[in-house]
Amino acid sequence: MKEYPEHHKQSKILDKSQAIGEFLDWLCHETDIVFGKWDEEDKLYPYHIQIQTLLADYFDIDLNKLEAEKQSMLEKIRME
Repeated sequence: MKEYPEHHKQSKILDKSQAIGEFLDWLCHETDIVFGKWDEEDKLYPYHIQIQTLLADYFDIDLNKLEAEKQSMLEKIRME
């Protein structure tokens, strides 16, 4: 896994990430709760962000690097 550091980080937090992701999904789809974000004028607006992005930010996983690693894995498999 040292060849794919983002996947290694992801595998270490998978259980936690899954549980938090399921909770956030439930929160967004089964309740009237929405995420909000304050602007410069102290007005609160709905904040639309993918759960995957929130989780990646929280667990310090770079989604662009993760995707690049996936592409590298696929290329390696194709060459075999």
